[in-house]
Amino acid sequence: MRKGTRRVAAAVFALGLVAAACGGDDSGSSDSTEAPATSEAPSTEAPPSAEACVSSGEPNTGVAPEATTAPSADASAAGDDEVANAQAVVDALRVIPTGISVSVSPSKVVPTGCKVAWLACELPSCTEVGEDWPAIAEALGWELKVINVESASPGAGVQEAIDWGANYIAISGSPVAAFQEQYDAAVAAGIKFAFAYNGEAPADGILTSISGNDAVYNAGTRIANYIIADSGAAAHVLMVNIQMFPVLVAEENGIKDTLAAGCAACTFDVLPVTIPDIGVNVPTLVASYLQEHPDVNYISYAFSALPIGVTAALQSAGLDGQVTQVGVDFDTTGLSEIVAGTHKAWTSNPKAYSSWIMAHAMVLDAVGDEFTEREAAETLPTMIVDDADTAQSILDGSPLQNWKGPEGYADQFLKLWGVA
Repeated sequence: MRKGTRRVAAAVFALGLVAAACGGDDSGSSDSTEAPATSEAPSTEAPPSAEACVSSGEPNTGVAPEATTAPSADASAAGDDEVANAQAVVDALRVIPTGISVSVSPSKVVPTGCKVAWLACELPSCTEVGEDWPAIAEALGWELKVINVESASPGAGVQEAIDWGANYIAISGSPVAAFQEQYDAAVAAGIKFAFAYNGEAPADGILTSISGNDAVYNAGTRIANYIIADSGAAAHVLMVNIQMFPVLVAEENGIKDTLAAGCAACTFDVLPVTIPDIGVNVPTLVASYLQEHPDVNYISYAFSALPIGVTAALQSAGLDGQVTQVGVDFDTTGLSEIVAGTHKAWTSNPKAYSSWIMAHAMVLDAVGDEFTEREAAETLPTMIVDDADTAQSILDGSPLQNWKGPEGYADQFLKLWGVA
C-alpha cells in the first residue's frame, strides 16, 4: 500500500542524486568490471561458498514506517463522460508519494557478508536504477560487484556473477530469455535473482520482479487517461516504442486498451524503434511519420530517452505545432521540455527506489522470510508532472535531475531493516 501523499505543486525535493553517466565511474561499488562481449558456456559448478551470508537468528528490531492512506482515482463517479472519467484518474496522480510501499520488517537480524552482483546495462535508465546499490550494500555490510552488460545479451555478465560466487543477482530490463542458460545455471547453484522492468512472472529463483508487465501496463493506462482528458477525448496518438522489451509492449497495450475503452473518437498507432535509434534516427522517423499522418496530434514516448532530439527535428520541419508530446518515466529530457513548454506531461518512475525493493526482497530471503507484500511492492509509487514549476523543482533538486522516490525513502528502508 502507498503510505502518504501531498500535492505536487507544493512538493519540495530534498533528496540529491549521486550517479555518473551510464557505463561511467562505479567507484562506489566494491568491484566494477565490464562483461565480456561474447557469452561463455554456463558453469556447472556451484559458486564459491559465502558462509558469511547466514542469519544469526537473533530477533530484528526494525521499525515499520507509519501507515497512511493515499488518495485514489474514482473514475466511476463521472459516469459515461469520457473526459470526466479520465480527469478523475489524472487528479489522483497530481500528488507526490511520501512513504515506502513495504511495512514488514525482517524477523531476524540481517546477516552481513552477502554478495550481490548488480548487472548495469548500457542505457541511462540503468544508471538510475543502480545508483543506490553502493549505499545499500554499505549499510547492510554486504559485498557489491557491478558488472556492465548490454541489455540484449547479458549472459556473460550473469556468468561472471556466478563465477564470483554471488548470493544474489540484480538486473533491470533484460528478460530471462536473453540469458536462459546462465539463469538456469545460477538457479541450480542456489543464486537468487531480483528483477526490475523485465516482466518476468514469479518462478523459482526469482525473489521479485518490480514494475513488471502488469505495473507497466497500468503506467500506460495513466498516460492514456491524461491524453483523453487533455485532448477533450479527441486524440490521435502515435506511441514511440522499443518492442524488444516485454514491459514496454505491456505499456503499449495499456495505452491502446485505455483509449479503445474510454475514448470512442481516439485513434492509436505505434512507431517501433530500436536502442541504436535513440537520439540518432528517432527524430527523423517521428518527423517523417507526422508528415505522412497529419491527423496525429499526440505523441507518447515509452520512456525517457526516446524523445532526445525530436523537438528540434519537429521545429526544423515546421511540425512542432501539430502535436502535444507526453511520456512515461520522465528524466531531465522530458522535465526540461515541460519547462520549455515543448512537452505537456510525463509520469514518474522512481528507478533508484526500485533497487531498494530488490534489496528488501534479498534481505527477507537472507533471514528465511517470505516476501508477503511482494505484489503491492512491485508497483512503484508514481505521479504525473504537467506544470513548469514542479518540473523545475525536480531539475533543481538533484544532480541527475530526476525523482528517486518518496522523500526520506532510504532512511525508511534502513529503519525497517533494523540497520539505521
